[in-house]
Amino acid sequence: MVAVSLNTIKLGERGNPILLLHGWGQTLESLQPLGELLADSACVHLIDLPGFGKSALPDGDWDTIQYAERIRQYMDENGLDRVDLLGHSLGGRVSVRLASRYPNRVRSLTLINAAGLQRRRSLGQQVRIQWIKWLRVLFGLIPVYGPRLKEWHSDRFGSRDYKNAGSLRGTLVKTVTEDLTEDASRIQAPTLLIWGESDTETPIEIGRRYHQLIPNSKLISLPGRDHFLFRGEGAHLCAYYVLKLLREVSE
Repeated sequence: MVAVSLNTIKLGERGNPILLLHGWGQTLESLQPLGELLADSACVHLIDLPGFGKSALPDGDWDTIQYAERIRQYMDENGLDRVDLLGHSLGGRVSVRLASRYPNRVRSLTLINAAGLQRRRSLGQQVRIQWIKWLRVLFGLIPVYGPRLKEWHSDRFGSRDYKNAGSLRGTLVKTVTEDLTEDASRIQAPTLLIWGESDTETPIEIGRRYHQLIPNSKLISLPGRDHFLFRGEGAHLCAYYVLKLLREVSE
């Protein structure tokens, strides 16, 4: 695997290293206010995931296993033997992969509104999703007008992330269809789950399922908070719970 160039920022000199991994469409700057609050007690590594911020694009359409391997390489490159790990949304997917595959390298895990488990949908929603998929396949079989119809299909039914993904569209398709149920059940590190109860992107039911799957986990649900619950004063709230976890695993 090629070691794709990563843009990083390090904050703090004391304590165990903690890696902060952002969500899809974000950069390390989204988690920097939280990182600054943690820097008095930990050596914080803020990382632009490949394809985001100032990091290089991945060499192909990556899944989250490849993202996790690049973070492990980063740990090796910087002499980080055992880290605390924090991931938001996509960064949560990558963190689950890393913690399940390298249990001896992850001291604790914090997932903030993490993705990685398939959303539970009603029968009607499932039928609609299948109909949309079949329609795209049908358009692909139509000569001459097929490409234009597929473009209409993407504009009509594609998510905001899909429309804005650009060269990362293949990576987005790979990552959003993953189911990390098995990986989550293998995690050994003490795990903190912080969830906004008003999150519509990764609903609280996903947090509850992660809590059931991960043996040594604790779920903190925050009323009125959405997918980006760490913004503004929310950074202080998240830092309070993360620092509490770090103290516990240091004892």
